[in-house]
Amino acid sequence: AAVVVAAVVVVASSIANGASPPSFIVPPATHIKDASYPDWAHHHWVWLDHGGNGQDDCLNLTKSYLAHNISVGAVDIDSTWETGFNNFIVNPNKYPNASAMIDEFHSMGVRVIFWITNMVDEDSSNYQEGYNNGYYIRNIFGTQGKVKWWHGKGSMIDYTNPPALEWWHSQMDNMLNMGIDGWKCDGTDPYILEFVEPKNYNGTVIKWHEYSDMYYGDFFDYTRQKLGNDRLIMSRPVDGYGSFYAQFSPKRVMVSGWVGDQDDTFDGLKAALKRYFQSAWDGYANFGSDIGGYRTPTNPRQAELLIRWAQVGAFSSLMENGGGGEHRPWAIDPSRATELTDIYRNFVDIHYSLVPYLHAIGSQALENGTSSIYPIAPHESFIDKVIDDFNPVTYCYKLGDRILVAPVLDNTTVAEVTFPKDGGNWTFFFDRSVSYQGDGQKIKMNVPLQQMAVFLLDGKILPLNITSSVFGLPSALGTITALVIRPSTHGDTFQVRTNDYSLSRGLGHELRYSRSTNNSIRLVSSAHSVTTVSWILVDVDEPTSIQGVGGISLDFTYFAGTRTLHVTIRDNHLGAIVNLDF
Repeated sequence: AAVVVAAVVVVASSIANGASPPSFIVPPATHIKDASYPDWAHHHWVWLDHGGNGQDDCLNLTKSYLAHNISVGAVDIDSTWETGFNNFIVNPNKYPNASAMIDEFHSMGVRVIFWITNMVDEDSSNYQEGYNNGYYIRNIFGTQGKVKWWHGKGSMIDYTNPPALEWWHSQMDNMLNMGIDGWKCDGTDPYILEFVEPKNYNGTVIKWHEYSDMYYGDFFDYTRQKLGNDRLIMSRPVDGYGSFYAQFSPKRVMVSGWVGDQDDTFDGLKAALKRYFQSAWDGYANFGSDIGGYRTPTNPRQAELLIRWAQVGAFSSLMENGGGGEHRPWAIDPSRATELTDIYRNFVDIHYSLVPYLHAIGSQALENGTSSIYPIAPHESFIDKVIDDFNPVTYCYKLGDRILVAPVLDNTTVAEVTFPKDGGNWTFFFDRSVSYQGDGQKIKMNVPLQQMAVFLLDGKILPLNITSSVFGLPSALGTITALVIRPSTHGDTFQVRTNDYSLSRGLGHELRYSRSTNNSIRLVSSAHSVTTVSWILVDVDEPTSIQGVGGISLDFTYFAGTRTLHVTIRDNHLGAIVNLDF
């Protein structure tokens, strides 16, 4: 129970008298860059294999998640939505009113992306026009090449040919004019290798990854050019064929990737994680995987697999659920519908709470050519890399620099945890009385299905948006919550990133704290005109004094049982400094 509840309200007399407002207490963080992509890249996405039976099924899928109080940020309209691959003409038999469907999704706060590729099949309505004008990539013989792929036989757009690109864009506009939010660009680019020596319209040889960069890059760039920077594409970073791994997309578009198709087994989950790690080592920023696996060799898939995979999704940049077979948590085992739905919802809520953190680390990774994922497995020597291709020594990874994730990889409740050799103290996410030293130690940890072996690095600021109460923390709608476990004398600073088109108006937050040797703590947040800021400090004594600097208004509550202090700054438009004495 809370043993101390207090409010401190200090209003400057100049404001009360209608005079000009005082100077900033902490200036706005104008030095922080806008995020380069929208935060819905980090929301919960859902989809149906081949879009089910079409428009009603896709709408009902989303509505059913929302009816179960599970947030949905985007839906992927999968392949077979067109009358031909790929002519950008909506199949009226499956989607009788696509424009109205898109509007309805948007009215629910759900973004809409459509599956697509660079291929034009020979039986598609636009194929012959493209062929007659020489708009397709040529093979080693200098003729416009055709290749068999999983949706037929066709040719590949020549992105280097200006008239071909203009023709392609004019067809793409059919969907962009409906206000879609992006594309799921599937991995057809490797088929260019079948042309042996692929050439463009003027005879210049085009390499595979040169073509890949044009394919994914054009869908990304043209869509944003037409509709704005809050659009994106979903595409592969690294995918694998056995122990052979290959890069697909250019790194600059990797705001919401997925690592290809896996089986609905725990081996499939391991395969997804291997692709996570290869993508991370290759410097791809943000990605996830099909929760539960795309393929269905063991259909129906196990409920435990779906939940354990959803836990990985919750602690990934992208949490997305869809593919073959049943993926809905309340329907995968109707006898356990309430239990499974509650667990799944909780991890979706956790994922949403992490969006400020994911957006910050993802933006930085995208700009720096690094990843938001850091595998714990060594990957330095040739031997390390060979081992990692087949079976990494650990499947643990860090999400950014302050969250450690250890998935459960079989139908048990045991997670094998390998802690990094960083000298830090790592605290269990679901029980903050349990912590371990970051000295490279390995443990086996029992985690029931309701939990995951996740750890937070002590002393670091974790920015959260807690709209639903998760892991025992209070919800704070419209607030950036800075969580710090065992504040350190080293202090910490975190830069929260926002978009220039969002309510935050491009203005980031800088959150920092310092702790002196006499045990006082100073909390600092930069000025912001839209959102408020709260702090949650875990494993601290009850403060003897809490003072806001410069006329700020704040509330605080101390929970003696968990030694947790919650400080909420009511108005952050001038910035805030809070001094705590113990």
